[in-house]
Amino acid sequence: MQSIVDVRKNVPSGTIVINNPTVANAIPAFGYIQLRQALDDLHQEKNVRAIIMTGAGRFFSAGTDLKQLHSELQRDALASHQDISLLNELILAMLRFPKPIIAALNGPAIGSAAALALAADFIITSDQASLQIPEVQRGLAGGCAITMLNFRCGAAATSRFAMTGQPISGETATELGLIHDTVEADLVWARAHQLAVELSSTSSQSIQMTKRLLNESLADQLETQLQVSGAMTAAARSTSHARIGIEGFLNKQSPEWD
Repeated sequence: MQSIVDVRKNVPSGTIVINNPTVANAIPAFGYIQLRQALDDLHQEKNVRAIIMTGAGRFFSAGTDLKQLHSELQRDALASHQDISLLNELILAMLRFPKPIIAALNGPAIGSAAALALAADFIITSDQASLQIPEVQRGLAGGCAITMLNFRCGAAATSRFAMTGQPISGETATELGLIHDTVEADLVWARAHQLAVELSSTSSQSIQMTKRLLNESLADQLETQLQVSGAMTAAARSTSHARIGIEGFLNKQSPEWD
């Protein structure tokens, strides 16, 4: 199993880097296990007061690797669903994580990667970054990314972007209250680290309790919604439109829906 996650410490921040640039930092199922382990490792570091999650190169992450998914659907439909539960477990772990998590979007966060960004407590973006839930353009269902966008900004905006698959630009995301700050591309990590420094001056116990107040009061409801979205994601993958959409994407052709 290759490692697609790098971890580094720059106290008071710890940084988790999604490092799979040959496929735009797409995340296979084992990548969610590695991200969860990275969180657990940084949890143990008492001098790390905030976690930064970012991507290598020009993408935060393209989310699900559709080439790999296409192969798995042809070989073993059940195996192709393993990433769904692992992703949902990671999102819940991020929401319950006792330290602040900052998503430093150095580029686009697409599909399941948008869900990860939205599970963070803060989002710092570059002017080249965006959030996108493009599954309807691939014959799929947006799943947990829809759940997290609805959790963060409500149904009206979620319907707009989930049903069109259009990217949410940094400007629009700021208007929706999703973005903490936008900086130049080469300053995204530095701004996220600066925020970690600001957070380190506060009480770690108070931060933990505040995060619990914000997230855990809705945890049971959100967990149920993630389970429903996971089931819908799995069901959508079994349809003829999923095959048409994924093959169209891989062949760089517009799908012709039956």
